[in-house]
Amino acid sequence: MNSLKEMLIYGLGIFVLKGLGFIMMPIVTRMLTQVDYGELNFLVSIASMMSLFLTLGLGDILFRFASSQIKEDNDAVMRQCFRLSLLCATAFLCLALPLSGLILTWLPVTLRLFDLQLLLISLSLSSLLTVPYCYFRMTHRAVPFMVFSVAQGILQTALSIGLLFAGYGVTGMMLSSAISSSTIAIVVLIYFRSHLLGPRATFSLYHYRYIAFIVCSGIFVYCLNGAENWLVVIHLGKQQLAIFFAAGQFGLMISVAFEPFRMWWYARRFQVHETDSKQGAQYAILGVQVGMLFAGGMLFMAPVLMDFMLPESYRDSISLIPWMCLIMALRFHSELLNIGCFLKQSAKWTSIIDGICAIHLLTLGYWAVGEFGLIGLLNTMVLTVFIRGVLFYVISQRLVYLPYCKSHLATSWIIFTMLLVVNMSKVEGYRVIEFLLLAVNLLLLLYFYRDLWRGVQFTKWQRHISN
Repeated sequence: MNSLKEMLIYGLGIFVLKGLGFIMMPIVTRMLTQVDYGELNFLVSIASMMSLFLTLGLGDILFRFASSQIKEDNDAVMRQCFRLSLLCATAFLCLALPLSGLILTWLPVTLRLFDLQLLLISLSLSSLLTVPYCYFRMTHRAVPFMVFSVAQGILQTALSIGLLFAGYGVTGMMLSSAISSSTIAIVVLIYFRSHLLGPRATFSLYHYRYIAFIVCSGIFVYCLNGAENWLVVIHLGKQQLAIFFAAGQFGLMISVAFEPFRMWWYARRFQVHETDSKQGAQYAILGVQVGMLFAGGMLFMAPVLMDFMLPESYRDSISLIPWMCLIMALRFHSELLNIGCFLKQSAKWTSIIDGICAIHLLTLGYWAVGEFGLIGLLNTMVLTVFIRGVLFYVISQRLVYLPYCKSHLATSWIIFTMLLVVNMSKVEGYRVIEFLLLAVNLLLLLYFYRDLWRGVQFTKWQRHISN
């Protein structure tokens, strides 16, 4: 399967799995009060935090240590990863459900016990999908990944709409998540069961140290991308969290649009680096520029989308969109220009960098949101992701130097900065100017990477001739 087709298939799966939640915003924001919507999104934030402990960074482990040319060795690593995933999910469910009442007392807002228990069940079962899904990506089997993702997305959406109209509110949303996660987990494991039979790899202290650093880094990343919801709800309450989270959904859709490239590239970046580090650097810069193009596109589209997606009570969210787009544009740098930190020293630098940035965001952000509200928090988030991107780039380059084309990246930043200025100043005809800037950006990307496109075409032509 060629790379472009694979990315499109991934895109369809991810869009249905995550994008339908965005499409449902007009229904959810009208069927729930702002307080209930804030409560729902706080539950989502809890799910994001707990999933870090459940998945153990096993996807990164699989991509890092199952990259040999010997299929049997790769399968043995996959089976050991799944065994760890199963043990962790079982232990989590056995401990968390009996302690769910105690967990409620630790939270800064009131939640229903049944809603939290449904969330715990959904998390434990969906975590079992991590290794099979990553194995599909690693072995370039995009179609099974897409089929199961689409099935889960459609099932959850249908159940959510039905339960919302039946008047179950937030509990209905949690119930739909638990039912869909359980159903798809069972189906995937039945489909995947033949791959789970066979010898398992033996993990050494080095492997578990790598897992520990990845998990620590994941916890810190959550502090950079999720913990801000806790700061908002502590200082400003559920209603302001609803407004903040509604704007954040538009930032999330930038990430969803970028997900096909991310999924395709993360599954092969170590292999590409080993065979051709120059091409690896080229793909990494291309990924950053594509991500910035999506961020610019959302800057252009968000005001139009908000007009019919959100009720009038959410109008304050529109002023937060430029900040969300800037944060996402900066975040792509630290996501893609960091391979040296994963290749050397058991990935410990990922934990160190993310730990420093997490402390910076939590301490400064706690003060800023209390003093200046949402704008103070967003300023802090921009500064934090900028520092994180610089640290990842500098340290990664010192560990493993890659010949990144900085002039291409500078071009994208010039265009994105102009987009931000035009959007925030609202000069006459600014919509036309934004559209022209995006068109120029797209044409430049096609020109800069014409050799990659020709390479894909040439490979397809060669395959056709040989067949």
